[in-house]
Amino acid sequence: MDRAHVIGEWYRRVIDAFHQIADPDQQLTRLEELRSELREAYDPLMRSVRVVVLEGPPATAEAGQGVLDAAKKANRCLRRITCGDADAHTRFVEAARAAMEAS
Repeated sequence: MDRAHVIGEWYRRVIDAFHQIADPDQQLTRLEELRSELREAYDPLMRSVRVVVLEGPPATAEAGQGVLDAAKKANRCLRRITCGDADAHTRFVEAARAAMEAS
């Protein structure tokens, strides 16, 4: 749960960057920074979920996998944003909300 909350905080920072930075170049730079930082935070989440899936009861394992799947989806959307996909912002917000709700 702790790892999921950390990821959720990074997603909030990404959403804040959309709302607080008006200049597209500065926004893209900030999003790329956040994406890099998110990658570092994602690894501990992935390791924790693996442990839960292997050692936890089935319901807990399923919930952990759900959190990881939601985080993967949000991360893919963030990547698409930094690659210039115009619709990726909306998909990221939806995916990030789902990931935060899953945790």
